[in-house]
Amino acid sequence: MTISPTPPACPFSDPERLFADLDATRREGGAPPAETFGGARVFTRYDDIVAALHDPGTFSSQPAVGTVPPPWREQFEGRVPSRGTLLGVDNPDHDRLRSSVNTFFMPRRLARFEPWIREEAHRLVDGFAGRGEADLKTVFALPLPLRVVSRIVGLDPDRAEWVGEALGFFLGPRDLYHPGTPDEKAAKLLDLHDHLRELMELRRHDRQDDLISHIWDQRDSGAVELTDFEMLSMFPGLMLAGHETSSNLICMALAHFLADPELYARVQRDDASRARALEEVFRFESAITGMKRLVTRDTELGGVGLRAGEDVFLAYAAGSRDPGRFDDPGRIDVDRTWESPHLGFGQGVHACLGAPLARLLLRVELGVLHERLPDLRLAVPEEGLRHTVVSEGRGLVSLPLAWTPTAPTARPRVSASASAAAPESPAPDSLPVVVSDRREVVPGVVELTLVADGGSLPSWRPGAHIDLELPDGLVRQYSLAGDPAEAGYRVAVLREAAGRGGSLAAHERVAVGDRLLIRGPRNHFALRPAPFSLFLAGGIGITPLLPMVAEAEAAGAGWRLLYLGRSLATMAYAAELEERYGANVYLWPSGERGRYDVDDLWRRLPAGGLVYACGPEELLLAVEESARRAGRTDSVVVERFAPRAVSALPNRPFDIELRRTGATVRVAADESALDAVNRAGANVLSTCREGTCGTCEVRVLAGTPEHRDSVLGLEERLAGDTMMACVSRCIGERLVLDL
Repeated sequence: MTISPTPPACPFSDPERLFADLDATRREGGAPPAETFGGARVFTRYDDIVAALHDPGTFSSQPAVGTVPPPWREQFEGRVPSRGTLLGVDNPDHDRLRSSVNTFFMPRRLARFEPWIREEAHRLVDGFAGRGEADLKTVFALPLPLRVVSRIVGLDPDRAEWVGEALGFFLGPRDLYHPGTPDEKAAKLLDLHDHLRELMELRRHDRQDDLISHIWDQRDSGAVELTDFEMLSMFPGLMLAGHETSSNLICMALAHFLADPELYARVQRDDASRARALEEVFRFESAITGMKRLVTRDTELGGVGLRAGEDVFLAYAAGSRDPGRFDDPGRIDVDRTWESPHLGFGQGVHACLGAPLARLLLRVELGVLHERLPDLRLAVPEEGLRHTVVSEGRGLVSLPLAWTPTAPTARPRVSASASAAAPESPAPDSLPVVVSDRREVVPGVVELTLVADGGSLPSWRPGAHIDLELPDGLVRQYSLAGDPAEAGYRVAVLREAAGRGGSLAAHERVAVGDRLLIRGPRNHFALRPAPFSLFLAGGIGITPLLPMVAEAEAAGAGWRLLYLGRSLATMAYAAELEERYGANVYLWPSGERGRYDVDDLWRRLPAGGLVYACGPEELLLAVEESARRAGRTDSVVVERFAPRAVSALPNRPFDIELRRTGATVRVAADESALDAVNRAGANVLSTCREGTCGTCEVRVLAGTPEHRDSVLGLEERLAGDTMMACVSRCIGERLVLDL
């Protein structure tokens, strides 16, 4: 939402005629600047809006968030971030900041909060169920989202009303529900930011299951770099957008559903029917009218010439009713398929971060209201309902409802201080270890031996790795390089001066006798049955291959090691390997011999053999692309300790089998897996369509996905059990999905 104490000027002044006016603008091909939102040219056609949303370099989001005017600007200096939301931040900062929160809002991870949200909904209904009538907006639709977003961030949900009053400053006159002057709300907003700073400092060392702790985890792991002040900026905007849009959506959804009792009955059959119906409401009656964008260079959009410096208004709500994309768009159809995804949450890098939470919350709200309020109905005629003033947001001023009075329910209270259910993939417990030995293998590579600090360490197999928590909380992944029969774990760390700090900490701050924590071991790189194994190491990538070579030798299997490095002097364990295995070890110092031709691998690999590769990303990508050219993609097993570069490989067509229906879908090189499976009727939900929100995650039953998203963690990418259908593709020729 636009952060401004006054609503923007808008000649679309009648909120009850908004869609008719936008439809007229679409038919006319776009309104001239003098007749549009704040002097911006309005774009209403679906394809034009989508094109702009996926071109943030040309269409900057900077005007989506206004600046705070005096005298509050001076009061907020240094205490309230001027860009208190991601909506108005462009790249490169946007992607960096959003990456700190993306994974938290993935749908399957938010599911752990559902029992608590449901209990909070019941508790609120207990307060008014016996009355038989109420304005649902004030007694339910506003307070519940506020409590939920407060809890999600890490605040006490019992202080949610105070949070709402503080955030009301950003809404200005549009805040009809929290009393107080702008100065009073500004003072509360300052107090809220101070309180968030205190919570951030507390969570720096005392982590809980909340967003503040999650961002600290991301910072400590080295996955994202941001300052404390940037971290502070993440929370108020999320809370503002999260509660206002959700409260508007549930009210508009109920208004439409209850106007047709037969439709309401269909919607409320079960959770699945509620979820489907909500998607149609997001299309039909978006809580976001649209957003402004600044044109950064002369361009053309939808046949309209635009000059650098112009503002445009992308009318999401109109795009979702574009008859060129949606059949009979002016009618609610809860059985609609999603070959064209709606724009209710936007698209692109600025797609609504909280969309998965909104979907979860509204589905729970509908279910609880259906369970608790029998004979629920509108208390006034539908035509008597009034929408809020026309702006970027859209909602109802109030929603008077009536029902047969009921008594409160008796149910155990679910604690807000802990998740009601365990996380979908709980992290393994940390294990205390002691550094028992330390040696320099070659210049720049140090080997650490870790033994249990009491008890024993878990057993492991060659190819496994651990998470090592270094001083200052940095967490890095290292392969186990020793012998599984040894009592301790051995890891080797390459000093990287330009790295993210983990290797420097291992080299400069870790000494014999130090106590550290580890997690694991885990293994996505284990040996597989094969008549021959070719091990390919690049630099420090030799570490996981050491025990794998030893296992292959002990088993009497056919194998060969090709070890690439800059020079023999920098190749860790090279002399030991040659002495132990002789001609089975082939060393390639590139400084002397030049770049190795990876295409040579396939001429030397016997039929049925496998290549195990670990090393720099450049090497792994070269091996994978070479395997594509040779038709040997099923012969390659790689080990990575950083995400694969996005869009590193060219798009190629591949097949997807939909396991539940048995259908096979061909994915063309110029289309996404998401569009292909939805064309076949899979109805996979999506929001961003750029791999940043996690909405379109699907289970992979067979095949190897090429991950191009920014939400899956390293372990999840290595496991390959799921993929984001909007961007990810297939390394081989075929995927089997649980659809």
